[in-house]
Amino acid sequence: MRLGKGCCNGTFGELVQGIIEERPFLITLPIPHLKSDAVFIPNPTSSEMTVMDSKIKALKAGKLLTQQFGLPGGGHIDIRSNIPAGKGMASSSADIVAAMKAVADSYSFPITKEIISAIAVKLEPTDGVMYDEVVAFDYIHGEMLETFGTLPPFILIGIDLGGGVDTIRFNQFEKQYNQHDREFFAEAYEWVRKGFNDKNLSSICKAATLSARVNQKLLPKPFFREFEKLAQYYHGGVVVAHSGTVMGILLDENLPNLNEIILEVKGEIFEIVKNPYLPFYCYIYNEDKEIMNGNNLVNSTNICFGPPARIGCRPPGLHRWFDTL
Repeated sequence: MRLGKGCCNGTFGELVQGIIEERPFLITLPIPHLKSDAVFIPNPTSSEMTVMDSKIKALKAGKLLTQQFGLPGGGHIDIRSNIPAGKGMASSSADIVAAMKAVADSYSFPITKEIISAIAVKLEPTDGVMYDEVVAFDYIHGEMLETFGTLPPFILIGIDLGGGVDTIRFNQFEKQYNQHDREFFAEAYEWVRKGFNDKNLSSICKAATLSARVNQKLLPKPFFREFEKLAQYYHGGVVVAHSGTVMGILLDENLPNLNEIILEVKGEIFEIVKNPYLPFYCYIYNEDKEIMNGNNLVNSTNICFGPPARIGCRPPGLHRWFDTL
């Protein structure tokens, strides 16, 4: 046994979430910058596993793993995460996955994504973040339905609309999808498949907007119509956390005048919500472009503009946080 390490990315909501062929599913939107990092410190003199108070689900996952496969299990799980909780960004799922990876690493146990999924869904509906790439995932039964690969280069500009959502309670209620909704989900699924086959983000944007629109009847987002119009203007799509509080605009990273567009969209979003204190996010999935904030140019794949200090958004006291992956 040794010091075990594990990590897992978060998400910015989902590209699509609904039901298809009578199965609940989501299509993931992994954000590599958002991470939960776990370290497992084994204690051979103890059979008790511990963790910080706020990470109880990760502790339960670690215990289930050791019990299921007869691993010793004594030790402490330490987790560090920059993923905001209760926002639909897969914070608890990422903690669970990272913790199991760390425990498995400590004992050199060959853990698989299927094992992780099977244990994770015993604790809560899970976001499919055990897969690094974009996948269609049955979040109730923990089964991967299809893998799509990596998204084409994109820009994601979004905001946290405030509050929080208890994912477990939200998923306890039966979703009242009618036949039209089910047809929309099937259409959105095919748009995603086409987008990856053609390496065309436009099709994926259509899918995301379609799914977000259906989700308005379940967990309505304020300003959705305004965001949809803004996305249409820039030939993009609307992305939401279907069981969370974040909403954003998904754009093609190959748009001309990238720096200006980022600032324009940021300004438009702030004008729509009229609240300068809500956390603002900008993710760029391409390391070759320069991105601008104000008069500063940086080579980065992520900017998080964070008005007031928020956990997972930026260090307290800083007005801007630039982080290069």
